[in-house]
Amino acid sequence: MISRYRSDVSDGQEITDVALFRLPLTVPLRISSLGPAGTSSEQACRALQNRLLQRGHESVRIDLCDQYEEAADRLVSGAGELAVVANAYAGIERFYMDPALRLAAVFVKDTPHYGIAAVPGAKIAGKASVVTHPAPRALIGELLPDRIDVAEVVFASSTSAAARAVAEGEVPLALTTAPAARLHGLEFLSRTRPIRMVWSAFTRADILDEDRPARRPVPSARNLAW
Repeated sequence: MISRYRSDVSDGQEITDVALFRLPLTVPLRISSLGPAGTSSEQACRALQNRLLQRGHESVRIDLCDQYEEAADRLVSGAGELAVVANAYAGIERFYMDPALRLAAVFVKDTPHYGIAAVPGAKIAGKASVVTHPAPRALIGELLPDRIDVAEVVFASSTSAAARAVAEGEVPLALTTAPAARLHGLEFLSRTRPIRMVWSAFTRADILDEDRPARRPVPSARNLAW
């Protein structure tokens, strides 16, 4: 059974409920995703949290992790009941292919606005380094002000970590979100825009009263040179 219902998130998109309706209402739920505070993943978790509370779940908590892989580990180990992952994430296949996990929902949720941010009052022109999470890297060329050229792109574990790196003086510019910029006291030097993003929420087979397959060791793979 797959049901569709309207989400009350600000961008008004639909959620495809694959298995959320099978989660017990009285069991506390913990949603794991990429942190720290200020990430697009956190905002997606809040949209899902609100929906679950509206449906009658008594307790829904959000736990933010340093990496999506940590969210996967928490889910597999029993330290969480749901994990939310952006479909743009390059390693999402781990969630889809893990025999112990189940897709619970898919939904569209716009990210917060992205832009190029710096510390307040920064006079930046010419070449400058920009720190970003790898996924939205393509936005740098679109949003970077004309007076600035990219000297180097530095990768961070999240948009919020990118903002923190600028606040701490490690890199002059960050491609980051409005919540992360506010959190770390940055200001935007560019126009901003959101990204229309697809998100997947996963749960475990045993939570749905399904058999949880035992894991077997898999030999490491090797690449073929062509």
